[in-house]
Amino acid sequence: MQFTRNQNNFGWENKVVNRAHKCKAGQAGLHAYQLKMWGGTGVYTILGVASFILFLYSSFGDVFHMLRFTQPSMSFVQRNGSQFMVDGRPLYVNGWNSYWLMTDSVDYSTRPRVRAMLRAGAQMGLTVCRTWAFNDGGYNALQLYPGKFDESVFKALDYVIVEARRHGVRIIFSLVNNLNAYGGKGQYVQWARDAGVDVGFSNDSFFSDPTIRDYYKNYVKVMILFWTFFL
Repeated sequence: MQFTRNQNNFGWENKVVNRAHKCKAGQAGLHAYQLKMWGGTGVYTILGVASFILFLYSSFGDVFHMLRFTQPSMSFVQRNGSQFMVDGRPLYVNGWNSYWLMTDSVDYSTRPRVRAMLRAGAQMGLTVCRTWAFNDGGYNALQLYPGKFDESVFKALDYVIVEARRHGVRIIFSLVNNLNAYGGKGQYVQWARDAGVDVGFSNDSFFSDPTIRDYYKNYVKVMILFWTFFL
């Protein structure tokens, strides 16, 4: 009976061992299947995630870069008598003029030129850049006609401000041109003339005609509201 029991135990142990081998073989097969499935679908998963990230960046990348916490801190310039001051210290304007920054920022293909210009100025020790914050009528106009603006050009101006801040460059914005380039005062006079206002033949009506002055005042108000986002 003892021998028989040992023999039975041996047979039971063989069954346990065989089952263990089968489990290990099954697990190995499962791992191989999983690896095969990963090889087949993993590439598509990676491509799907990458496409989703690219979609988010292309849709909201500009918003992310404009968030205040992603940009260096720059105090607002103040005045003490005839002296500009920043953080209690005198600010001496040492800069240059690049009127085209906004218009070149409308097209994504020319934005690198804007970034390169601001980087070069900063590397030379320049701290202030004067540029246009207007383009009235015409191609890539910011103000299409009085009170009507192109949002894509506003986004271009956003880009200029953000890039300037990243490079430690302050901006002096011009709001109108005395010449005809980019619209200027001549465009305001023409808008009033097209509206049936008697503005005479001189573009100097820009300074005196009530209708034209209202056009310009409204434009300045819009720009002030726009810039308060960055303060």
